[in-house]
Amino acid sequence: MSGGQLRVWSILGVLSFALVLAGAEGPALAQSEDEHASVAGSMRVPLLQDKISDQHAALGDMIQEISTVGAELDRAQARADDAGARVEDLRRQTRQLKRQIAERDAAFREAQARYRAQAQAAYKGESLDGLAALLDGWFFDSWEGVAGTDDPVVARVLLDSRLNLAAYQESRQTLRNTQRQIAQKRRAYDAAIEEQQATTADLRLRKQALDRSIDRLSTNNARTESRLQKLKAAERARIQKSAAATGWGEVGSEHELEVAREEIVATSVEPTSENAYMDLYRTSAANYGFGPDWYILAAVGKVESNHGQAMGPSGAGAMGPMQFMPTTWETSGVDGNGDGVANVMDPEDAIPAAASYLEDGGAPQDWYRALYSYNHADWYVKKVLAVAEAYRRLANDESVGPYI
Repeated sequence: MSGGQLRVWSILGVLSFALVLAGAEGPALAQSEDEHASVAGSMRVPLLQDKISDQHAALGDMIQEISTVGAELDRAQARADDAGARVEDLRRQTRQLKRQIAERDAAFREAQARYRAQAQAAYKGESLDGLAALLDGWFFDSWEGVAGTDDPVVARVLLDSRLNLAAYQESRQTLRNTQRQIAQKRRAYDAAIEEQQATTADLRLRKQALDRSIDRLSTNNARTESRLQKLKAAERARIQKSAAATGWGEVGSEHELEVAREEIVATSVEPTSENAYMDLYRTSAANYGFGPDWYILAAVGKVESNHGQAMGPSGAGAMGPMQFMPTTWETSGVDGNGDGVANVMDPEDAIPAAASYLEDGGAPQDWYRALYSYNHADWYVKKVLAVAEAYRRLANDESVGPYI
């Protein structure tokens, strides 16, 4: 073997040895990479779980924030409505008093002219200077004017009309009292106008606060506003003529509570767990044709009573887990559990009744109209849809929504 051949075989031997080493290290290197990947993956799982947990906590906080802001808005709306009702009532009373003043003033002037004519006739055309003084005393001071005349004819005329004159004097005093009432009503009306302006301004601020809370959750707030605007004036007017399921303000609350006592079943029941509430929302939504959108029914329960934590009655008289007005429950109550009664305080009855009411209002084809039927306020519609959207995200359900 020559020297050149020896060098070639030496080089080939080195290459073969290197290939053997590489083959031995390959599996070990692959195993090492797999181990590193496994360690990294095991580290990412808790991080992902923590992220999901944080997201759920944030959504839970957002639901609570929207509910809290919404509750403040409920109270502001009630104050504004009560102030508006007081203004309207005072306006009506003032109009009535003004009509009374006009009628009594006309009667006063007519009686005055009639009695002056009678006295003038008694004087038979003689000088009326003394008669004027006499009548001024008669009409504006006391009955002493009768004793102040020496003319028996005049005295007889006045005495014969004594009963009529007594009524006249009473009417004159009533006129003065009515004028004082007008002045008092005017002051009360001005104060009520100021209160209405203040409560309306507060309501506006509360609506802005709700919008800011919803903006953090909303995917397309402009779409929501646009859809609410599409509830045309005629449709709104038609909906508002029908009774809302719930309400606010104290006007009419006494009548609502009377209906609750005498016309419907409003009996307290044992507390129900939140999980049981969620089951009722899902079942009721399915029974009334909007099973996949049960989050909206749950949102109504959240904003109305915090799933049975605040059963009422409210200042307006609404009661139960879904805060039905008793007069609405009379015609819309449902015996959901088949026990023979429709109990507004029982979630097994109230939740199906709310689902039925929403279906009648347009759900699931038109959630805006359905929720506006439930409570006649734009901000209420947005509040419920925002809470429903948070529930949907908590469930990670992409088959429906987004709701706002």
